[in-house]
Amino acid sequence: MYGVGMPRRAAAAVPDPTVNLNEVIAYNFRRARELRGLTQPEAAAALEPFLGQRLPQASISAIERSWGGDKRREFDAQEILAFACAFDLPLLWFFLPPPGDARRLQGTSGRVNELYRLALGREDQLADLSTRFRELGMAEPDAHDEAFAAVMGTPTRTVLNDYGRRRKELLLALLAEHGDGVDAAADEIGAFFDHLRQVGIRGLLAEKSNDADLA
Repeated sequence: MYGVGMPRRAAAAVPDPTVNLNEVIAYNFRRARELRGLTQPEAAAALEPFLGQRLPQASISAIERSWGGDKRREFDAQEILAFACAFDLPLLWFFLPPPGDARRLQGTSGRVNELYRLALGREDQLADLSTRFRELGMAEPDAHDEAFAAVMGTPTRTVLNDYGRRRKELLLALLAEHGDGVDAAADEIGAFFDHLRQVGIRGLLAEKSNDADLA
Protein backbone atom coordinates (compact mmCIF):
# COMPACT_ATOMS: atom_id res chain seq x y z
CA MET A 1 0.00 0.00 0.00
CA TYR A 2 1.32 3.44 -0.89
CA GLY A 3 2.04 5.78 2.02
CA VAL A 4 1.09 9.47 2.12
CA GLY A 5 3.42 11.49 -0.05
CA MET A 6 4.97 8.45 -1.70
CA PRO A 7 4.96 8.73 -5.49
CA ARG A 8 2.94 6.04 -7.24
CA ARG A 9 5.08 4.07 -9.66
CA ALA A 10 4.00 4.30 -13.26
CA ALA A 11 2.41 1.12 -14.54
CA ALA A 12 4.55 -0.79 -16.99
CA ALA A 13 3.46 -0.41 -20.58
CA VAL A 14 1.60 -3.48 -21.81
CA PRO A 15 2.35 -4.39 -25.45
CA ASP A 16 -0.67 -4.14 -27.73
CA PRO A 17 -1.74 -7.74 -28.42
CA THR A 18 -3.42 -6.70 -31.67
CA VAL A 19 -2.21 -5.35 -34.98
CA ASN A 20 -4.07 -2.78 -37.06
CA LEU A 21 -4.56 -3.26 -40.81
CA ASN A 22 -3.04 0.17 -41.39
CA GLU A 23 0.15 -1.08 -39.73
CA VAL A 24 0.27 -4.01 -42.16
CA ILE A 25 -0.04 -1.60 -45.10
CA ALA A 26 2.77 0.54 -43.66
CA TYR A 27 4.96 -2.55 -43.26
CA ASN A 28 4.35 -3.54 -46.89
CA PHE A 29 4.92 0.01 -48.11
CA ARG A 30 8.46 -0.14 -46.82
CA ARG A 31 8.94 -3.64 -48.22
CA ALA A 32 7.76 -2.36 -51.62
CA ARG A 33 10.09 0.66 -51.54
CA GLU A 34 13.08 -1.49 -50.62
CA LEU A 35 12.13 -4.11 -53.21
CA ARG A 36 12.29 -1.43 -55.90
CA GLY A 37 15.56 -0.07 -54.50
CA LEU A 38 14.18 3.42 -53.92
CA THR A 39 15.21 5.97 -51.32
CA GLN A 40 12.43 7.78 -49.50
CA PRO A 41 12.72 10.89 -51.73
CA GLU A 42 12.70 8.65 -54.82
CA ALA A 43 9.58 6.91 -53.53
CA ALA A 44 7.93 10.33 -53.10
CA ALA A 45 8.77 11.15 -56.72
CA ALA A 46 7.33 7.82 -57.91
CA LEU A 47 4.11 8.47 -56.00
CA GLU A 48 3.65 12.04 -57.23
CA PRO A 49 1.86 11.22 -60.54
CA PHE A 50 -0.66 9.05 -58.71
CA LEU A 51 -1.22 11.24 -55.64
CA GLY A 52 -1.15 14.56 -57.48
CA GLN A 53 1.42 15.98 -55.07
CA ARG A 54 5.00 15.38 -53.98
CA LEU A 55 5.10 14.10 -50.42
CA PRO A 56 7.95 15.44 -48.29
CA GLN A 57 10.43 12.86 -47.03
CA ALA A 58 9.01 13.32 -43.53
CA SER A 59 5.65 12.03 -44.77
CA ILE A 60 7.25 8.94 -46.31
CA SER A 61 9.11 8.35 -43.07
CA ALA A 62 5.87 8.76 -41.10
CA ILE A 63 4.19 6.12 -43.27
CA GLU A 64 6.96 3.62 -42.57
CA ARG A 65 7.11 4.43 -38.85
CA SER A 66 3.45 3.45 -38.60
CA TRP A 67 4.71 -0.13 -38.43
CA GLY A 68 5.85 -0.68 -34.87
CA GLY A 69 5.70 3.02 -34.00
CA ASP A 70 3.60 4.98 -31.55
CA LYS A 71 1.62 6.83 -34.21
CA ARG A 72 -0.49 4.95 -36.73
CA ARG A 73 -1.09 6.47 -40.12
CA GLU A 74 -4.51 5.69 -41.58
CA PHE A 75 -4.66 5.02 -45.32
CA ASP A 76 -7.58 5.47 -47.68
CA ALA A 77 -8.31 3.29 -50.70
CA GLN A 78 -6.98 5.86 -53.20
CA GLU A 79 -3.62 5.98 -51.41
CA ILE A 80 -3.26 2.19 -51.48
CA LEU A 81 -4.06 2.27 -55.19
CA ALA A 82 -1.32 4.89 -55.64
CA PHE A 83 1.16 2.67 -53.77
CA ALA A 84 0.36 -0.27 -56.04
CA CYS A 85 0.77 1.82 -59.21
CA ALA A 86 3.91 3.63 -58.08
CA PHE A 87 5.75 0.46 -57.03
CA ASP A 88 4.26 -1.63 -59.87
CA LEU A 89 2.84 -4.24 -57.51
CA PRO A 90 -0.63 -5.78 -57.15
CA LEU A 91 -2.95 -4.37 -54.52
CA LEU A 92 -2.76 -7.73 -52.74
CA TRP A 93 0.91 -7.03 -51.90
CA PHE A 94 -0.11 -4.40 -49.35
CA PHE A 95 -2.46 -6.77 -47.52
CA LEU A 96 -0.04 -9.66 -47.01
CA PRO A 97 0.88 -10.46 -43.40
CA PRO A 98 4.37 -9.82 -42.02
CA PRO A 99 6.24 -13.13 -41.56
CA GLY A 100 6.08 -14.59 -38.08
CA ASP A 101 3.39 -12.22 -36.75
CA ALA A 102 0.49 -14.10 -35.14
CA ARG A 103 -1.13 -11.26 -33.20
CA ARG A 104 -4.88 -10.83 -33.43
CA LEU A 105 -5.99 -8.65 -36.33
CA GLN A 106 -7.77 -5.69 -34.77
CA GLY A 107 -11.53 -5.68 -35.35
CA THR A 108 -11.65 -9.40 -36.13
CA SER A 109 -11.39 -12.71 -34.29
CA GLY A 110 -8.61 -13.88 -36.64
CA ARG A 111 -4.84 -13.58 -36.62
CA VAL A 112 -2.81 -11.30 -38.84
CA ASN A 113 -1.01 -14.29 -40.36
CA GLU A 114 -4.41 -15.37 -41.72
CA LEU A 115 -4.97 -12.03 -43.43
CA TYR A 116 -4.37 -13.53 -46.86
CA ARG A 117 -7.59 -15.54 -46.42
CA LEU A 118 -9.53 -12.29 -46.34
CA ALA A 119 -7.61 -10.97 -49.33
CA LEU A 120 -7.84 -14.10 -51.51
CA GLY A 121 -11.15 -15.49 -50.34
CA ARG A 122 -12.07 -18.90 -48.95
CA GLU A 123 -13.09 -21.90 -51.08
CA ASP A 124 -16.73 -21.42 -50.13
CA GLN A 125 -16.61 -17.81 -51.36
CA LEU A 126 -15.37 -18.62 -54.87
CA ALA A 127 -18.87 -19.14 -56.27
CA ASP A 128 -19.77 -15.56 -55.36
CA LEU A 129 -16.56 -14.33 -56.99
CA SER A 130 -17.31 -16.35 -60.11
CA THR A 131 -20.67 -14.62 -60.42
CA ARG A 132 -18.97 -11.24 -60.36
CA PHE A 133 -16.32 -12.40 -62.85
CA ARG A 134 -19.06 -13.46 -65.26
CA GLU A 135 -20.51 -9.96 -65.03
CA LEU A 136 -17.10 -8.72 -66.25
CA GLY A 137 -17.25 -10.95 -69.31
CA MET A 138 -15.15 -13.83 -68.02
CA ALA A 139 -16.28 -17.32 -68.99
CA GLU A 140 -15.66 -20.94 -68.14
CA PRO A 141 -13.04 -22.46 -70.47
CA ASP A 142 -14.21 -24.99 -73.03
CA ALA A 143 -12.25 -27.92 -74.51
CA HIS A 144 -10.97 -25.74 -77.37
CA ASP A 145 -9.63 -23.13 -74.96
CA GLU A 146 -7.84 -25.75 -72.89
CA ALA A 147 -6.31 -27.49 -75.92
CA PHE A 148 -5.07 -24.21 -77.39
CA ALA A 149 -3.67 -23.13 -74.03
CA ALA A 150 -1.80 -26.45 -73.72
CA VAL A 151 -0.18 -25.95 -77.14
CA MET A 152 0.56 -22.22 -76.88
CA GLY A 153 1.30 -22.09 -73.16
CA THR A 154 -1.12 -19.19 -72.69
CA PRO A 155 -4.91 -18.95 -72.32
CA THR A 156 -6.94 -17.82 -75.35
CA ARG A 157 -9.03 -15.53 -73.17
CA THR A 158 -9.52 -14.57 -69.56
CA VAL A 159 -11.33 -17.45 -67.94
CA LEU A 160 -12.85 -18.07 -64.55
CA ASN A 161 -10.57 -20.87 -63.51
CA ASP A 162 -7.54 -18.60 -63.91
CA TYR A 163 -8.35 -16.87 -60.61
CA GLY A 164 -8.80 -20.19 -58.82
CA ARG A 165 -5.45 -21.46 -60.13
CA ARG A 166 -3.58 -18.30 -59.20
CA ARG A 167 -5.25 -18.25 -55.80
CA LYS A 168 -4.01 -21.77 -55.08
CA GLU A 169 -0.51 -20.84 -56.23
CA LEU A 170 -0.49 -17.87 -53.85
CA LEU A 171 -1.82 -19.97 -50.97
CA LEU A 172 0.93 -22.53 -51.53
CA ALA A 173 3.57 -19.80 -51.63
CA LEU A 174 2.24 -18.29 -48.40
CA LEU A 175 2.11 -21.70 -46.77
CA ALA A 176 5.75 -22.24 -47.73
CA GLU A 177 6.65 -18.87 -46.17
CA HIS A 178 4.79 -19.44 -42.92
CA GLY A 179 4.87 -23.23 -42.87
CA ASP A 180 7.85 -23.69 -40.57
CA GLY A 181 5.89 -22.37 -37.59
CA VAL A 182 2.90 -24.53 -38.47
CA ASP A 183 5.08 -27.62 -38.82
CA ALA A 184 6.78 -26.94 -35.48
CA ALA A 185 3.44 -26.53 -33.72
CA ALA A 186 2.10 -29.71 -35.32
CA ASP A 187 5.19 -31.65 -34.23
CA GLU A 188 4.87 -30.38 -30.68
CA ILE A 189 1.17 -31.27 -30.48
CA GLY A 190 1.85 -34.70 -31.99
CA ALA A 191 4.62 -35.41 -29.47
CA PHE A 192 2.30 -34.41 -26.60
CA PHE A 193 -0.46 -36.82 -27.64
CA ASP A 194 2.03 -39.62 -28.32
CA HIS A 195 3.33 -39.24 -24.79
CA LEU A 196 -0.23 -39.05 -23.42
CA ARG A 197 -1.07 -42.37 -25.07
CA GLN A 198 2.02 -43.94 -23.48
CA VAL A 199 1.55 -42.78 -19.87
CA GLY A 200 -2.19 -42.11 -19.71
CA ILE A 201 -3.93 -39.17 -18.07
CA ARG A 202 -3.04 -40.21 -14.51
CA GLY A 203 0.59 -40.67 -15.47
CA LEU A 204 0.71 -37.25 -17.13
CA LEU A 205 -0.84 -35.63 -14.05
CA ALA A 206 1.70 -37.42 -11.87
CA GLU A 207 4.54 -36.06 -13.99
CA LYS A 208 3.23 -32.49 -13.99
CA SER A 209 2.35 -32.44 -10.27
CA ASN A 210 5.28 -34.62 -9.11
CA ASP A 211 2.76 -36.68 -7.13
CA ALA A 212 3.68 -40.38 -7.14
CA ASP A 213 0.27 -41.37 -5.74
CA LEU A 214 -1.33 -40.45 -9.05
CA ALA A 215 0.91 -42.78 -11.02
